[in-house]
Amino acid sequence: MADLAVASDGLGAASRGGLHPLRDLGAAFAAEGERRALWLPVCFGTGIALYFALTVEPPLWLALAGAAIAAGLAVAVRRHPAAREAAVALAVVASGFALAVETRWQRDAPMLQRRLGPVAITGRVVDIDSLDRGWRVVIAPDPLPGLADREQPRRVRVHVPGNSDPLAPGDRLAVKAMLYPVPGQVIPGGHDLQREAYFAQIGGVGYSYGAARHILTAEGAGSADAPERGFGWREALLRLRAEMTRRITAALPGSAGGVASALITGKRGAVAEPVKQAFRDSGLSHLLAIAGLHLGLVAGFVFFAVRGGLALVPSVALRYPIKKIAAAATLGVLFCYLLISGAAIPTQRAFVMNGIVFAGILIDRLRISMRICAIAAFIVLLLDPASLVGPSFQMSFSAVVALIAVYETYGARLGHWLRGGSVGRKALGYCGGIAITTVVVTIGTDPFSIYHFHRVAFYSPLANVVAVPLSAMWTLPCGVFACLLMPFGLERLALVPMGWGIEATIWVAEHVAALPGNVWTMPRFPVWGVTVTALGGLWLCLWQGRWRRWGAVGILAGMSSLALSRPPDIVIADFGRLLAARMAAGAYWVAAGEEQRINRGALAEDTGSGLEPWPGDGAAEDAAGLACANQRCFYTARGRRVAIVTGEAGLPVLCGTVDAIVSQVPAGFRCRSTIPVVDRIDVWRQGAVALWLDPDGVRLEAVNDSRGDRPWVPHPISARERARRLTAGE
Repeated sequence: MADLAVASDGLGAASRGGLHPLRDLGAAFAAEGERRALWLPVCFGTGIALYFALTVEPPLWLALAGAAIAAGLAVAVRRHPAAREAAVALAVVASGFALAVETRWQRDAPMLQRRLGPVAITGRVVDIDSLDRGWRVVIAPDPLPGLADREQPRRVRVHVPGNSDPLAPGDRLAVKAMLYPVPGQVIPGGHDLQREAYFAQIGGVGYSYGAARHILTAEGAGSADAPERGFGWREALLRLRAEMTRRITAALPGSAGGVASALITGKRGAVAEPVKQAFRDSGLSHLLAIAGLHLGLVAGFVFFAVRGGLALVPSVALRYPIKKIAAAATLGVLFCYLLISGAAIPTQRAFVMNGIVFAGILIDRLRISMRICAIAAFIVLLLDPASLVGPSFQMSFSAVVALIAVYETYGARLGHWLRGGSVGRKALGYCGGIAITTVVVTIGTDPFSIYHFHRVAFYSPLANVVAVPLSAMWTLPCGVFACLLMPFGLERLALVPMGWGIEATIWVAEHVAALPGNVWTMPRFPVWGVTVTALGGLWLCLWQGRWRRWGAVGILAGMSSLALSRPPDIVIADFGRLLAARMAAGAYWVAAGEEQRINRGALAEDTGSGLEPWPGDGAAEDAAGLACANQRCFYTARGRRVAIVTGEAGLPVLCGTVDAIVSQVPAGFRCRSTIPVVDRIDVWRQGAVALWLDPDGVRLEAVNDSRGDRPWVPHPISARERARRLTAGE
């Protein structure tokens, strides 16, 4: 404790005396003791983040050699404590980097580079999700016509109508579909769906023409090598999830069944989009993602039910350790829940943390601490390094780290205030605890919510105070009983009451989301800003001495980057098929067909802005600065004028009359030597292009410039080169 007291002065003592700041920093670091090990998962994640930050693909041998050299260095300096710890940290960083490269190498799969179809697809169903209209099916297809061998995708995801034949994972199907490349980023730094799909080995997306039909395996015997390999227990598990989802939605139609499926099997495709949006805007999205709340409640219910039931049998209670038996039973139930729910990142984290707690009961060493969270982070990253850059990992662990840090510091005082007194005071204390937890979680996850979703729900504590107790005391216990009754075909007895609780939760979400001033849209959060904010938060939460307060400086510095960012003024994407220009009020005019639904949604999500239809020809210039005539518009902002061409009739444009040209059709080379010009050919080569208009000029940025030459970044080829490859059989 004396060492910790010295560390608590730490940098403050150095600043007062002005002497030996490095010595005081070292003393503060040494006094943290075992908490230094909490930074090892951070180092591991740093190595993974470095891999994703590169703009070139590193070779596997180089990554493995770097990890081996770093590990050897750690061994070489093992007798020097300071050097040893630095070398170990470097070795862990190198190991994270090497694992990310190796995972990419293992999951390498071709991705479509162009539209394909309509094309007849046969293949094996890998997974299936119910939607409010039809089904979303992941297919391991047989070889597709028109593609060279090295271009064949391993999996495609297709939306099929509800009148399709009943399908389950492992079935073979036949369907006629239109396939597209996975949509890319709409603006630089936006949601990278191509990277997500690449690591899921999904090479294309599309929709079907007509219903999908189930075919017998014998009909596809000639293509036995094409379907996804490695089925077996995975196939059985996927079939079980699909069947449970079907029975849940049959008993609870509509969004109530979709929410019930989300809570039990992790499939929430049947939830209507307005309901999903209400959950997002009310801060209740965490109820749709199986995480710590769900596993904790299920674990508590099972543990106390088993222990209480065994305690009622004296011959068992007096002879056997019923507490440990209950803990072992709870671990088994949690493992089954993990598998049935799909093992999403928050579920993995919650399972590891709950599992360590109940394993601690088995070995009589129960202690809940930040160390459990660190172990969970290590395990999740080992299983799926790519999860680091996704919102599930970032928001799940930021919430838990913030909660543990607050309750480590203030838990005793909060417990005294919230748990004592009469029954009424305890009830108020329970609601107060939920409110405090919600506020802490909201503050901990807001940076990542802003980065990924560009919005903050202001009244989320109000929604959680009502919805969380309802889920804890009614909805989730009913879900547990539904699972227990399902083998007997009696699940409806529990699902109907579960639906009552879900409907009440939806009502809360919709009414809180509708409160004026609830949702605050936020500007783009630069990558460097969210990184500095995250490191500042970790510094504040993982250390215990006074020097932890310096983490607040990092948080403030990172959050201040929001003031330096603004959405682009003009965006052109998807081979010129999507075009958007920003109004003075912040919304976007958008020119895009119905097939651009995904890209339109990505634009709205990445900018946090509303979308309006593109004005037709003859629209007069207004305060927002857009005037259109004869397939040509002139956009004006901050003293700059841009010609936006929507058809061939809008060409040519006089180069000296505008500061830039953006065209949905090929614009030629006439003006490129004097002003920036972006047309559909540029977008085909470089990905979506965003333009920012400033008094001192026009700035362009293509999404592929920041992503570089990575396997998930499209590499378009000409029709002539494609024909050559097909002829050569490449």
